[in-house]
Amino acid sequence: MNNSTPYKIKYEVYPEGDLFIARCLDIDVASDGATDAEALANLREAIELYFERNAEAMLRTREEDDEASDS
Repeated sequence: MNNSTPYKIKYEVYPEGDLFIARCLDIDVASDGATDAEALANLREAIELYFERNAEAMLRTREEDDEASDS
């Protein structure tokens, strides 16, 4: 079963020196690469890691909020 849900994110890719920078406009995540395509692929991976790392904390906060409202 695939639990992933596709979301559209806003991003920009621009050259900076010898690299391309890909920056998400929705969350504070950015990456770089030798080409614009590589920078975008790296940004996708960075966003996935961002949500993997923050999902547990977000869920924990939600559970704490629910418990507090039940009191």
